[in-house]
Amino acid sequence: MGKTAIVTGGSHNIGQGIAIVLAEHGYDVAITYNSRKEGALETQKAIENLGKKCFVYQASLENPQVPDQIVAKAHEDLGHIDLMVCNAGNGGFRGSVLTVTPEKVDEVYTVNFRNYILSAGAAARYMVKDKIAGCILFITSSRAEMAYPDDYLYGGFKACVKRACESMALDLSAYNIRVNCVAPGATWVPRPGMEDRLQSPFVTESIPLHRVGTPRENGEVCAFLASENASYITGITVRVDGGLILPGLLEGYEKIPWVRQEWRDKIMEEFNNWKYPNA
Repeated sequence: MGKTAIVTGGSHNIGQGIAIVLAEHGYDVAITYNSRKEGALETQKAIENLGKKCFVYQASLENPQVPDQIVAKAHEDLGHIDLMVCNAGNGGFRGSVLTVTPEKVDEVYTVNFRNYILSAGAAARYMVKDKIAGCILFITSSRAEMAYPDDYLYGGFKACVKRACESMALDLSAYNIRVNCVAPGATWVPRPGMEDRLQSPFVTESIPLHRVGTPRENGEVCAFLASENASYITGITVRVDGGLILPGLLEGYEKIPWVRQEWRDKIMEEFNNWKYPNA
């Protein structure tokens, strides 16, 4: 019986890298995409060129019924589930808590937390039913451990996933199902127009290893954590960030970023434009 995996958000960037690396390690793969169909088909083609199967599903995972439906479809197509990689999310929101809205909280929560929990639960039920000593991986972020002043929602919910992983690792240990997190740092795919960012001071000075990470490197960590070589590892987070969050604030290096005048001006501009709801 061959190895199988589901990777949510497998149409681009880290998710695409994970799906292709898993296929290189012998997995048949099912991937989801939200809107990037072309990218999903590129992933499928790359996996099929490796001689492995790849099933592609359009999935709006913010819908609470969809995770269970997608996992059921993948179980039917793959025959069983060895590995569930919860990757699909949206880290684009940054802003001040002074202007937060209920709608924005719900949006970030459903995509970056609830989606992960429901997908993991659906996969775990099939693993238990099929008596498979499976693995669940959550793609979190170094932002789950390093606080930034405008990152209370995305970073906060990624931290929630990390903490949930630890409880799930205990919960599912009775069935020999392991649960871990992979936390990427700065990860960019080189493409036209990105060269300047890859050589920016943020990369060359702020990241101890002086470069960004790649989707492939995250994929290789996932493949290891899902393998027999990691069979005694559960409930941990592996950061793939080149040491990004290790140093903290370097004394005397630069001013504290969240008291800079430009930061105060930015949040005050947001706040001054804020429209109070009707009482």
